[in-house]
Amino acid sequence: MKPVLCFILLTLFVSTMATSALAATSDTLSCSGSVVSLGDFASDVVRKCGQPAYAAQREQKIVEGDLLGDHTVTTFVIDDWTFNFGPTQFQYRLLLRNGKVWRIENTGYGF
Repeated sequence: MKPVLCFILLTLFVSTMATSALAATSDTLSCSGSVVSLGDFASDVVRKCGQPAYAAQREQKIVEGDLLGDHTVTTFVIDDWTFNFGPTQFQYRLLLRNGKVWRIENTGYGF
């Protein structure tokens, strides 16, 4: 495997592990009496919870291949949204892959 590819894969692994250590994952998020679930569309999340307090977007590439050097690259658009419901409620981070909720994390009390 090429050194650059090894570095990219290692960086993705370490960042995923660091994020996982700080937040608890969930299958749902409740906001204003509505429930957001894995697989919901971004437009549904905004309709149910309003605009996120923080939003960023990036591309994520997944490289799959064999030992002969043949590989495919799949690119996903990842939206990273944080909803802060105040100091008496939990703050949530949603990761959306290609416009659908892929991961929901409870990141502790808001501010």
